[in-house]
Amino acid sequence: MASEGEPDEVRAIKALIQRDYNIRETSDRMRQWCSDRFTADRWLDENEREWYALDRLCRSRPWATNRDKAFPYPFREASERMMQIEGHWVGGLRPPARVLRREINCPVVTQVCVPPIFPPEHRVLLFAPEFGTDQSFDVDLWSYLEPEDCVDLSVVCWQGWSDFSIMIEDVLNKVLAFGDGVNTVWFGQGAGALVAYELLKIIETRQIQSPNLPVALVVSDCPAPHIFSTTYRPYTAENWAERVAAYTDAEQRSIQEVVSTMRSYKFAHHSRKVLVPIIACCHGSALADPTAMKAWAEYGQDFRIEDLSGTLDLEHDWYLEGFGPSTKPEPMLLSMISKTCQDFCRWNEEVFPDIGPLEGSIPNQVDCVIVGAGIAGIYQAKVMAETGKSFVVFDRYHKIGGVWEFYGNDCSRVNTSEIGYRILEKKGQWARPNEDHTPRRDIMRDIYEIASTFAYDKIRCQTNVQKVEKQVDGTYLVEVQTLADSKKHVVKTKAVSFQVNRRIGKGRKVDWQDSEKFKGTICYGYGNEPCQLDFWNKRVLVVGAGAYAFENVRTSVEHGCRHVTLLGRRDGTTCPKWIDMLAFLRPLDENLQTNKAGNMISFEVWQKCYKDAGVRTPSCWEEGLLKPHNHTISVSDLAFIGGYHGLVDLRVGEIARICDDGAGVVLKDGSEIECDTIIKCTGFHLNDELPEVVGTSKMHSYGLIDYNLNYQAEPLLDQGQFGSSKATDAEAETPALREINELVQKPEFLRGLQVYKTFGLDETLLKPQGNPFGSGQGGPIDCLSYYFAWLVDHPAEQAALLKHSGAPAQEMVMLWSSAIGQNNSATLVRLISALAALGKDQS
Repeated sequence: MASEGEPDEVRAIKALIQRDYNIRETSDRMRQWCSDRFTADRWLDENEREWYALDRLCRSRPWATNRDKAFPYPFREASERMMQIEGHWVGGLRPPARVLRREINCPVVTQVCVPPIFPPEHRVLLFAPEFGTDQSFDVDLWSYLEPEDCVDLSVVCWQGWSDFSIMIEDVLNKVLAFGDGVNTVWFGQGAGALVAYELLKIIETRQIQSPNLPVALVVSDCPAPHIFSTTYRPYTAENWAERVAAYTDAEQRSIQEVVSTMRSYKFAHHSRKVLVPIIACCHGSALADPTAMKAWAEYGQDFRIEDLSGTLDLEHDWYLEGFGPSTKPEPMLLSMISKTCQDFCRWNEEVFPDIGPLEGSIPNQVDCVIVGAGIAGIYQAKVMAETGKSFVVFDRYHKIGGVWEFYGNDCSRVNTSEIGYRILEKKGQWARPNEDHTPRRDIMRDIYEIASTFAYDKIRCQTNVQKVEKQVDGTYLVEVQTLADSKKHVVKTKAVSFQVNRRIGKGRKVDWQDSEKFKGTICYGYGNEPCQLDFWNKRVLVVGAGAYAFENVRTSVEHGCRHVTLLGRRDGTTCPKWIDMLAFLRPLDENLQTNKAGNMISFEVWQKCYKDAGVRTPSCWEEGLLKPHNHTISVSDLAFIGGYHGLVDLRVGEIARICDDGAGVVLKDGSEIECDTIIKCTGFHLNDELPEVVGTSKMHSYGLIDYNLNYQAEPLLDQGQFGSSKATDAEAETPALREINELVQKPEFLRGLQVYKTFGLDETLLKPQGNPFGSGQGGPIDCLSYYFAWLVDHPAEQAALLKHSGAPAQEMVMLWSSAIGQNNSATLVRLISALAALGKDQS
């Protein structure tokens, strides 16, 4: 990037431009992930399916309101309006169907059994037999799958087409709407098994990514696909025409349509195998005898056949009604499917990848010391490994994972879309990316996977970094203490990267008068304390209005609470998943900005969600702010769906004491809230130790404290979180803004701009830039980790940047998002003004 003999002032500007390049590279990579993962309408399919699954969950509660009507999914029409204005979203749209499905009284996918707890432990997708519908399986009997009340059941109906190749594409789109990570087994009865097999082959050969890939396929009474067309021909039976004639004209047309679909099937695969085990069930059908069923052995990675010794008699009328042996499953079949769910469960291997010993020798010298073994620290280690650096990672705790390990709940999910928090790319056949709003266990697995691959035996836990001192030669001495034996060590290093959380230090402890009188349970909303609660039919009070508070609202509804009230000292802001995902689906202009007309449409829909759900709208919106000061925007469809069904209420107030009868709380305004459980989500103290360790409280806006000394941590959250440099107190003039206003009026700045253009420097940096990462931290973790590695590899540019940036002006602890934007602008103005000296030289 830099040329030999280039002026320092130009090198400094190029170092700042590189930061912008890293942001754009990360943004482009995330959008490519988005495009690889789904089309825009497939994401809407996934979101809509889950929306209605959550709606059915809420309506299944006996105490819910609006039980007879669903909360209509509100985002499809709004998305279409926005795409008309903005053009296609990332991923584009699927090609339109070649032939529309005939209108029949049965959706392609129907959820027939809603477990009481969400998410379910297992899911079984039942592919209906030929002529079958969502009525082809006796739900009362199928609900005996084990574990009891833990298995979600949905039926796939493939009627309505007359051509197999057209049908399979449309059914594929519906099945791919399952975008969660629930452990799933597919079961196909009769020709439904063939449909399931062909879907698996399409997913495999097209390398379709989905979190909900099945772990096994169970086939019942269907010959192996390569012999299907020659052996599975019920329509050749002698009395076929006579039996069909017993039906109405409309029913006969439907029967003939299914027959045409079956006749049009052609087996055309070079490789028969699929990437999951296959279990074949044989009931003794003449259409699928044991020999035909054993032929499935060539298709699965693991195969076994079960003799269920039933019969499928084509003389029975129920065959053309879409029923079969699995309509009323015998205990042996249910036991076998339950065992399949368990035997091949994707969560059976609970042990994370080996990352080497966490307590061992401390190296005397490395290229880079990384402080903090949470998600950001492990990711920085990955980047350093990729650039060939030797390194060691220190963490004071006994495990890696940081906040996710020590404060996360088993029910915790990322508070942003999966794309916005992806740290591990999963490619190739049968790629299973994490589900949207990724659960804690997936995040922890990815952290360990990265650590195992890039930092094996390079992490030392229970090691406290006490001092970092810069030496005359520009290197650093890092003083550490191993907590197990209290021994002190000194590590010499070229670079130090602090990856310790700024916002989440020790939890804030709160209590109220007469808390000992409370008859129910009081706990904190993090560190897995809520996982010990029995939520069923309980009235829950969640105290707080941040991300953990809304998480516990979601968890309470998912686990069957009678009602949950969120009580904050001020309103929090939550949004549906659709709003959050728009940051990655919508097209960006050259300045990473979205279309303003589209912004207005999305905000109108967001407002309407609050109104239709009947929950309190954030009061900060009346002030022109998206969210309260020092809060993030929480993401939760269930806050709105639960509100619509009378399960969720959002209130503002403060607790004064526990009620005299111990059955609730009294607020400071005198009102009362009855509750059985109180969950305290009252925030955290800031981490304020770093200034003492490094000997300064200031840093630069681009992450450097000093040469090769980096601090990367999420800032405190004001409006700058969403790409604006507007502080919550917009009237306040900060030192950075004051400096900018003074410098841009000086002649040096104008001369510097001319020099900037004379050197052909990228002018993108001169324009206001948007935030392409939404509310997620995955993007910043990625681009800032690579940017620090670039600075370490480009010492001349880094030194020039520090020289001409001026003294660090940004607070290290009390760092607001808006301050980063303002200080970045001030740094740029200083660097441009410094170019003026080159203009004098040229003249």
